[in-house]
Amino acid sequence: MGISDKIIDEVDQILFADETKFSLNNGDVEDAIFYFGIAVNKNEIGIINSDLKIILANHRFQGTTFHSTSIFKESRPRLALMDDIADLFVKYNLHCFCYKYSKLDLFETTQILSSLNNEILNFKNQEFQALFYFLIFLNTHLRDATPLTFGQKFLMYFDRNVYGKVDIEGFNFPDDRFVIKRMTFSEKSLISLLALPDFFGYLFRKSKIMLNKSNPDGIDFGVSELAVNCHSSLIKLTKAKLFHFLNVDRESEILKQMFKF
Repeated sequence: MGISDKIIDEVDQILFADETKFSLNNGDVEDAIFYFGIAVNKNEIGIINSDLKIILANHRFQGTTFHSTSIFKESRPRLALMDDIADLFVKYNLHCFCYKYSKLDLFETTQILSSLNNEILNFKNQEFQALFYFLIFLNTHLRDATPLTFGQKFLMYFDRNVYGKVDIEGFNFPDDRFVIKRMTFSEKSLISLLALPDFFGYLFRKSKIMLNKSNPDGIDFGVSELAVNCHSSLIKLTKAKLFHFLNVDRESEILKQMFKF
């Protein structure tokens, strides 16, 4: 698993995080970065990791590291595997948090914080800004939201992106206003349950691209079986009340509109 027992003893929940980027230059409809966090009860880390390994073995996955973009292909969608992993989320009540960073709305406005830049902080970088806002919104939600009650202390693991590109990097938050006490950036192969946000982010990305390209009259032409199943899997998680947008009001209405159920 790659997480020390001592660190786990100090927290109530483990959060596994990843991100996906959209760019106008790549033909997307917006410049945005979406961050995802999956909350796992520390007492269920072992059994979830074991169940995930069993699922992958049953579907003859032979890779060493879980990457959804490599596992699920248009030519070989592996829909049954996708369904089983989505069912794992429901079985263990894995809450999925999503934050959207919009470069158009936030990048220039946030430059006012650039005076705080140092070897760690860089508000002139959009990827850092996205991470900063994700942490603030997620921490506030975990601390204040009801009826969600996960515990008082959280540990967070990220696939390497802004940090951890060369070596594992970790940061502590000693401020009492932070219920997220530590975040660590690591290579995905070292933290097996980073597969969870990787999978959720893949479902989200494929669904969003499909819906962005859908016909305004509601008729979809050439939508792949893989994309449809990603969408169906997200609907399953949403109906189970496991999908939470962090930076929007009227969450349930927006989710219903986005995923059309």
